[in-house]
Amino acid sequence: CNGREILASPINFVVESAEGKTIWTGGRAAIRESTPGAVAWESSSSEGKFSLRCQAKMEFDGYTYFSLYVQAHQAADLKDIRLEIPFRKDVAVYMMGLGRKGGHRPKEWRWTWDINRAINNVWIGDYNGGLQLKLKDAEDTWDIYNLKASGIPRSWGNEGKGGCTVREEGDRVVVRAYSGERSLQTGEKLLFRFGLLATPVKPLDPAHWSQRYYHIYGPPEDAARSGATIINVHQGNELNPYINYPFLTTDKLSAYVNEAHSLGLKVKIYYTVRELSNHVVEFWALRSLGNEVFVDGPGGGAAWLREHVVSDYTPAWHETLPTGEVDAAIETTGLSRWHNYYLEGLAWLLRNVEIDGLYLDGIGYDRQIMKRVRKVLDRNRSGSLIDFHSGNEFPFHDLRISPANKYMEHFPYLNSLWFGEMYDYNESPDYWLVEISGIPFGLFGEMLQDNGNPWRGMVYGMTARYYQGADPKHIWKVWDEFGIQDAEMIGYWAPACPVTIDHEGILATVYRKKKKALISIASWAKEPAACKLRIDWNALGMNPQTSSLSAQDIPGFQSKTEFSPSRNIPVEPGRGWLLWLEDKTE
Repeated sequence: CNGREILASPINFVVESAEGKTIWTGGRAAIRESTPGAVAWESSSSEGKFSLRCQAKMEFDGYTYFSLYVQAHQAADLKDIRLEIPFRKDVAVYMMGLGRKGGHRPKEWRWTWDINRAINNVWIGDYNGGLQLKLKDAEDTWDIYNLKASGIPRSWGNEGKGGCTVREEGDRVVVRAYSGERSLQTGEKLLFRFGLLATPVKPLDPAHWSQRYYHIYGPPEDAARSGATIINVHQGNELNPYINYPFLTTDKLSAYVNEAHSLGLKVKIYYTVRELSNHVVEFWALRSLGNEVFVDGPGGGAAWLREHVVSDYTPAWHETLPTGEVDAAIETTGLSRWHNYYLEGLAWLLRNVEIDGLYLDGIGYDRQIMKRVRKVLDRNRSGSLIDFHSGNEFPFHDLRISPANKYMEHFPYLNSLWFGEMYDYNESPDYWLVEISGIPFGLFGEMLQDNGNPWRGMVYGMTARYYQGADPKHIWKVWDEFGIQDAEMIGYWAPACPVTIDHEGILATVYRKKKKALISIASWAKEPAACKLRIDWNALGMNPQTSSLSAQDIPGFQSKTEFSPSRNIPVEPGRGWLLWLEDKTE
């Protein structure tokens, strides 16, 4: 990734018995499919008592599927069957997954399967190179919170003996997905499936700086006055009242979209799966399919559901609408034929209402459906966007799920992130980088919980959205005055960052242009501090003798202040500055 080697040596699949580790012979790969979007290959290897058949497919976005079939030709007692991925230690700076919160990688981490938590994936890497591993069952499933519906994979789980370790070993960090001791009978086969995704999935898109969200239902002219360029129409209002079913009010929605377009604004809508309104015209037809579309469950929820649906369903979102109607949804399955309806409905909305994309609050489908969503958007309305929102699922019911890890396989098809509720902006910088910012994966993000921390957010290129008390228009104004869209962003996480701070608790990110730079600094220190900028003037292409440093007035953020590049700058805990450095020479 980015010219950087991620692995210290090839990935290894080990079958170990009392006689030792199997040394596979043969294994020459044969290409089975080669298209612009994917390459698939197959190989076969053998050694003594065992044979191994590998089927793999790499897609254009860097995701690779592996299916490994192990067969015993004689009865055998095994110590282990495991996958070993050796990372270069200099790349394995950060880790997220297997029940560990994102941030700096520990020297060692141990994990075992738990049917109550869908945390069977791990990402390890740095800001500009990494790899995600996802351990899979024999069939593709989309497990949202736990593994109760699909079960723990028989091969990897091995009746509670399987798990995964991450361990530092010299100049390598080795991930071992093990399955433990077992006995195989003559002719018995096991299937081990997993997926790998190289990160970042794409370059950071400078269009981020002009994609400014108005996340309040209101007149388009209000959005235009705020400086926003995109309106998200949530569910629960007169334009889109019924959750995940926007087809009963398209006349109102279409008029709103046309008005917004006349003002140069884009309009995106809340429309996904995961749950479905009881106002769906096809409700009883879907109900007749048993639990193919609607998730089975104990019933309950809103009065209408109790009276008319009665039992064998799982209630989901419900609310009383401004009209007095009740929108009462039922939970839907992760993968079903309803997704075909969803996709055709999306295509219809793009062609007939001319929406400009989707706001996804959670994702109720796997990457195969997501690829189809992206194609529908691009083929029906050029320039369509997908922004993705999730609350923090790590503390939620102690699920220990990091959304950035859970949804990473969808990231190639998204345009931006909005990780929100329950995220703690008092967390450390490594947590911000890995769990919140999206930067190591090729996406920019925005803040939500309590309107975020604007000083720390700018270190990662983030503001809040125009939403429920948050008003980022003054920072947007500075972006435009500086021309941040044309700047090169160099964060503190990059060794080449041309500005550092002489205080370990205060960090700087530079937005570099010719003869000028915006320097975002933010404090994670517990006490007020006076810090000095360490500036690489050659890297900035500036002369320290003719350069000025100042802070513009940004209401709610900072007051206009003149500084000297060589003198101390006061920084309060949890706050910072957005500094304008400019060389005045012609």
